[in-house]
Amino acid sequence: VTYEGTNQVKEAKISMLVNEYEMFTMNENEDIKSMFSRFTNIINALQALDETYSNRLKKKDLLKKKKKAMIATWDDSDESSSDEDSNKEVAQITLMALEEEEEEESDEVTYDEL
Repeated sequence: VTYEGTNQVKEAKISMLVNEYEMFTMNENEDIKSMFSRFTNIINALQALDETYSNRLKKKDLLKKKKKAMIATWDDSDESSSDEDSNKEVAQITLMALEEEEEEESDEVTYDEL
């Protein structure tokens, strides 16, 4: 028998909510108000469980994803591509660099700040 107050249940809930937070996207045909409400519910549930999300852990995950994205971007390009494709590629790389700069500005973020 598992009770709501046990650490195992708490950790399972946190894990589920963190996964929902990390995978959060706007659903098709969903308005902003509904999306924000879903996001707020996730954040409030995590706050109730006293969970904070370390930005350092988040940085590690994002950097891994960015490296994969950058590899995929370079692998997808071929020399016969049009100028428009080249511009999109440059824009993607620039966006990645800007995101890295923003991440380096803060060390830890709590759900209160979101």
